Amino acid sequence: MEVSGEQLGTGRVLDPPRALPQPARRLDASDPVRPSEFEVAVERLCLDSTSHRNIRESADGDPELMALRVMEIVRARGKMHNPDTDSGGVALGTVTAVGERYTDPPGVGDRIVTLASLTLTPLRIDSVTHLDPDSAQIGVEGTAYVFDSAPWGPLPDDLPVEAALEVYDVYGAGSHVRDLAREGETVLVMGAGHAGKLAMAAAQETVADGTVVCMDVDEVAVARAIQLDLCDVGLVVNLRDPVGTVAAMTEAGVPAADLTVVVVNAGGCEPAAIVATATGGTVLFFSMATTFQTAALTADGIGRDIRMLVGSGFTPDVGAYSLDLLRRTPSLQQAFGIQGVRT
Repeated sequence: MEVSGEQLGTGRVLDPPRALPQPARRLDASDPVRPSEFEVAVERLCLDSTSHRNIRESADGDPELMALRVMEIVRARGKMHNPDTDSGGVALGTVTAVGERYTDPPGVGDRIVTLASLTLTPLRIDSVTHLDPDSAQIGVEGTAYVFDSAPWGPLPDDLPVEAALEVYDVYGAGSHVRDLAREGETVLVMGAGHAGKLAMAAAQETVADGTVVCMDVDEVAVARAIQLDLCDVGLVVNLRDPVGTVAAMTEAGVPAADLTVVVVNAGGCEPAAIVATATGGTVLFFSMATTFQTAALTADGIGRDIRMLVGSGFTPDVGAYSLDLLRRTPSLQQAFGIQGVRT
């Protein structure tokens, strides 16, 4: 396998030298476009849930302060890489230039979504044009550069822009659950946000006569998942309380999970996920709030023999499965606020 530093974007790294763009402290987001990347006129950022929650809480929900915080991060780091959460999101924009050595690029004028995390995407923002504190999607005027090694996806023309972005931001949750769940199993989804709803829909499609369980501290979110038939059992639980989590499952007649999917946007839920999972089962940590040291040491400390997986945001289908799942699942469309999909 031959991959050049140019394709990986190391030429954009300012600090520290020789690092890859994601762990780097600072990137160069200046023009012009370089040979193994394409340039995007960015119109919208979709922050990951953990970062959005952090910025909203730190600004007490003030939209001007939230916008200033986003601008501050991007100006300091050359990318939307929240230092408090170590997470980013994705961006929507129009391709404005393509480097001469980019492999199989989109066309100039195409609207695309940058599926690689904003934590590794060189970005500069000229202005924030719209910010609703309750939405992770932020209108901006800016410029981003996508490396040859980084995934991207075309903006679908049959789905509302907001819903397409929301699915693209968490598409890996659907694809991973499809690949990990088995017919007849119990799948426990911790978190009822966008990633949780997508994971539940994928589990419902995969386990057939198995059981899909939704857990969240938010009573309204759990009730909504039940109402839309995205789960067979919905439990309102403080997921930072592992003993209480297992007690709630026992009271509801739910067995230990064969697959537990962690998609919460708050930390401290790793122990509950581990004790709720059956011996020999799997925990998929698909949350930027996960502390992997806590997960590893908790499993070690209680002698729990389970498989723990890091939920990469990338899968080879680059969102195709999750977008199609949305198209063919009316309840998921309702969950994402879609009245109907154009055909």
